[in-house]
Amino acid sequence: MKHPILNFFRQMVLQQGRSPISTKLMPLSKIKSAVVYVDSSAEGEDATSVCHAVQQYFDYQGIPVKIFCPKKQDFNLYGRLKNRVRGTRETRHEDLFISLAASPDNFAAAYEACYSTARFKVGRCKLPGDVFDLVVADPQDTEATQAAAFAAIKDFLDKIK
Repeated sequence: MKHPILNFFRQMVLQQGRSPISTKLMPLSKIKSAVVYVDSSAEGEDATSVCHAVQQYFDYQGIPVKIFCPKKQDFNLYGRLKNRVRGTRETRHEDLFISLAASPDNFAAAYEACYSTARFKVGRCKLPGDVFDLVVADPQDTEATQAAAFAAIKDFLDKIK
């Protein structure tokens, strides 16, 4: 169960940290850099292999990518990534943000999605405020792995012209 006071502060932080940049679908040819959030706490899945697949795909496309695959010590008291891990808004200039976190309750992933200055955002679940331009949902009554979700996102990215 979530602590109500912590939940209140998290919702307040999500509203204050929201990026003012408008977003839209973009073709891969216009994307110059990307950030991908991999949920390292996902059960039954090796986050390292997902990170490797993400890196391989963006290397093939010639797009520099920063992959967040945080460990427990990378989070602050409120549950978001520490500044030394994620960097500041001034140092991050990505065109594409992808969140592979399956749950809207993953505060760190939700915060990174809202905080990101990316012009195109992709996620696996809807967040309040329509944060993502493209949502790739899991099949009904099943939860897909992050690798399967990234494969579906790759297919969509390759089809956007």
